[in-house]
Amino acid sequence: MRLAKAVMKAAREHAERMDPQESCGVIITTGGRRQYVACGNDANKPEQDFKINPRDWCIAEDAGEPVAIVHSHPGALPRPSMADRVEAEKHDLPWLILGRDESHEWLHPCGYVAPLIGRTFHHGILDCWTAVRDWYARELAIELPDFERDDLWWEKEDAQSLYAANYEAAGFTRVSEPQRGDILIMSIKTPGRPCFHPNHAAIYLGSDAELRSEEATPIFGAGPFIFHHMYGRLSTREIYGFSWAQKVELILRHKTKRG
Repeated sequence: MRLAKAVMKAAREHAERMDPQESCGVIITTGGRRQYVACGNDANKPEQDFKINPRDWCIAEDAGEPVAIVHSHPGALPRPSMADRVEAEKHDLPWLILGRDESHEWLHPCGYVAPLIGRTFHHGILDCWTAVRDWYARELAIELPDFERDDLWWEKEDAQSLYAANYEAAGFTRVSEPQRGDILIMSIKTPGRPCFHPNHAAIYLGSDAELRSEEATPIFGAGPFIFHHMYGRLSTREIYGFSWAQKVELILRHKTKRG
């Protein structure tokens, strides 16, 4: 997409004002001309992420037709992250990423899907629940609901336990012993930080760690194995040993697997 110098200049100046936080905005078309609309960043960690303020998005839509989303990578190259690529597909709009030294890069929706194995962690976009949902969709053709969730919700004592509150509505019941495809809900405690609610989900694979929906490096051993995506790590399959088993709070089975 070609942009007039004034539009690019407005987006770049907004990024400079917001540094070291990520700027975000919308390019709209109005009266046959393109215009940059600066928006607020509502992300919990605006130095690492962006979330366009809903009110600002509505203001931009009222002013014209959104044709692109803009955000910055302060002090870094404008290379799209895996989370950027996933989110661009959801919006179905081109993204303009602004980097350091006047650099920029366009990201266009192209049907990208993140692999199950080796995906980077980004809470709410590529996290443990996203990994569970994607495994169920690709391996079992079962669509699970998504839930709005704030980062570190499990550290708030007065917050609702999202897994305990929503598993029945998602089609799961509690069981005592896991079978392949069951979900293990765990409490993963970080040293020096509270954990009031179970905060991690893994897929129990039993002795069969193979994927049917994509190619992946074979994993050897007798198992049992789990597939999961830990906070701050790449998604992976690994041995389900004692250290994981003692963290399990709930074992959940989908209604299609009962009996």
